Amino acid sequence: MHNDRVDSRTNGRIRESTKAFFQLHGWKKVGRFLHGYYYLARLDQYLKVLLPAFRLLNKVVPETMTEAFRGLFAYVPDRYHGKVISVEDARKIVTANQDVVVTADNSKKVIPFELANQITIRNPESIVVIDCGCRKEKKNHCHPVNVCMMVGEPFASFTLEHAKTLNPRKISQQEAADLLQDCHEKGLVHNAYFKDAMGDQFYAICNCCKCCCGGIELERTLRTLPLQNPVKELAPSGYVAKIDQETCVSCGVCVEKCPFDSIHLEQDLAWVNPVGCMGCGACLASCPSEAIELKKDPSKSIPLDLDALMSKAVSQGQ
Repeated sequence: MHNDRVDSRTNGRIRESTKAFFQLHGWKKVGRFLHGYYYLARLDQYLKVLLPAFRLLNKVVPETMTEAFRGLFAYVPDRYHGKVISVEDARKIVTANQDVVVTADNSKKVIPFELANQITIRNPESIVVIDCGCRKEKKNHCHPVNVCMMVGEPFASFTLEHAKTLNPRKISQQEAADLLQDCHEKGLVHNAYFKDAMGDQFYAICNCCKCCCGGIELERTLRTLPLQNPVKELAPSGYVAKIDQETCVSCGVCVEKCPFDSIHLEQDLAWVNPVGCMGCGACLASCPSEAIELKKDPSKSIPLDLDALMSKAVSQGQ
C-alpha cells in the first residue's frame, strides 16, 4: 500500500524528485519549497481553500473599499498566474526536443507580471497528466477531468510520485499533443502556469473550461473590480480572434463559448471586442462555419511561441 505521508521518504531515503524540487529553492527559500511541496502534492485540497477564500474576499469587501484592499486582491495573481496559449503554441511546448531557457528579460515580454519569470523547461519530454484541480473543486464539474499537464522536471516526476489523489499518469509527447488537440476541439482553454513556489518559472499547462477554471474565474472577477491600476490573473495569448463576416452565419455559438465574454451579436453578426479577447481560440474550435481565426495582436503580450523565442535567443547569442 502506498505510504502517503508528507515526509516523502521511501525506505528511509528522500526521493530524488523531492531533492530536485528542493534545489529550485534552497535553504534561503525553504518557505517557498514547503509551499510548493503542498501545492503540487495536494493541488485539489489547495484549490479548495484558495478559490473559496478569493470568492469570500470579493464578497465581503465593499466596492468603495476595493482600492484599499488592492494588495490582497493582487497577492495571488502576483505569485500565481498564467498565460493563455493557442493550441499550436501549447503543442510546441509538449513536443520540444531540447531543454528550453528564455531569460527573464525576454520572458517579461511574454508574461508581463510583476514577479520576474524565467521560461525554463528541463526535460520537456517528461510529461505527467493529472486530474484538473479546478474541476475537482466544483461539486458539479465538467468532464473529462484527467486533462492538466505537468511539463518538465522536477515537476513531472514530483507529481507522479506525490500527487496520488490527482491520478497522475506519465504520457508520451505524442499523447500529450493528441490530448491538447482533443481539449481544443472540446472548446477548452489552454493556460501555461507560473508560480513563485515553482522557482518563478513555467511548470504546467492547464486545459479547462469557463465553467470550472479557477484562473478564468479569477481573471473575470478581477476585471469587474474598480481599480485604478487593474490586476490580472492571466496574460493574453498574443493573438486576437478575427471573424469573417461574410462566412459568419450568426448562430451565436461563439458568444456562448467565449470564456471572457468578448464576443457579441450585433445586426445578426458576431463581433469581437479586441480589448477583452484573450486569443484563447475557444470560439474558433466551436464555430460551425469556420469563420474565425486567430491573428497576432501587437497591442498584447507576445505569444509563448517556443520556435520564435528560441530563434531570438540564438540570434542574441544566449
